Amino acid sequence: RLGADPRYGLHDKEEIVVFHPFDSSSSNNDNDGDDNARENSSSNNSNNSSRNNAKFVNVDTTTQEGILRAERLGLVPSRKADIIFSSDVYFASDHLFDESHRGTILALFRQPIDRLVSKFYYLQTATWERTYRPEWKDMSLLEWAEKVNGDENFLVKKIVGKKLREEVDLGDLIVAREVVQKTFVVGLMEDMEESVRRFNVVLGIDDVGDERNRGCMEEFFGKHQEEEEVKQEKEASKETNADRDTTLKEDDKAAKANANKFNSHAHPKVEEGSPEWEILAERNHLDLILYDFIKMLYQKQERMINKYALERKQNAVENVEAKQ
Repeated sequence: RLGADPRYGLHDKEEIVVFHPFDSSSSNNDNDGDDNARENSSSNNSNNSSRNNAKFVNVDTTTQEGILRAERLGLVPSRKADIIFSSDVYFASDHLFDESHRGTILALFRQPIDRLVSKFYYLQTATWERTYRPEWKDMSLLEWAEKVNGDENFLVKKIVGKKLREEVDLGDLIVAREVVQKTFVVGLMEDMEESVRRFNVVLGIDDVGDERNRGCMEEFFGKHQEEEEVKQEKEASKETNADRDTTLKEDDKAAKANANKFNSHAHPKVEEGSPEWEILAERNHLDLILYDFIKMLYQKQERMINKYALERKQNAVENVEAKQ
């Protein structure tokens, strides 16, 4: 119910964007809320608050309780918010949106095994998290994966609306794939800069001539964003059906590393094929299949998003020329 097929742009500004970060390394229960996002909420009314020229509606859509409160207050029909952050997109879609109030989902996905390994190391030291687990310091990753971890097939469960402790099967995977394909604009944490660029296109804020947009992109990704935009425009204008080569170039790797430092927790890496990797992969096999599908969809959406961005810019130029 959360909108129709992604249009790669807000339709006459009548849609609200829902951003879903599929990471939740700090989560360890069925609520899976994002504690960091709550600083912008928790009040007894739905007035707007502003910070750094940005406005926030003080309802907490990172928890089911907060989503229900937002529903009672009429958050979506009020049009007070252009974008909603939630880690429970299934619950949010059921309670905030309907046929008269649609949304477009932007979702940032992380490789499932990498997410679990990061969670194991992160919660050992994250004293500020409600899911802090100091006892994990005394066990190996293999022991944790075999005897402790109950966070399995997280992606599939989240998308089909099942709780963390519930079981999922092939039927749930098929439903999850269909939902993602029909309603999600996907991004990958392993390709953060390109993902953010695509989200900006969908949001209509990808104009590199805008000082605020350029400054934000340069802060996180370096100063080659404008050149990247030109390259994307050239690629979008090519009349070809050949698949794009998505291999990351050497001169992009530094920018990618710069972006990752803003949202990373240093920890040992786990090699594919190791005992730790194998046990986690076995118990998260549905998530791995879904993630492979998401990566394929990510490549497929690139051409459509670039085409939309190019057409929108061409229309803007034509409108300016018509007024002159």
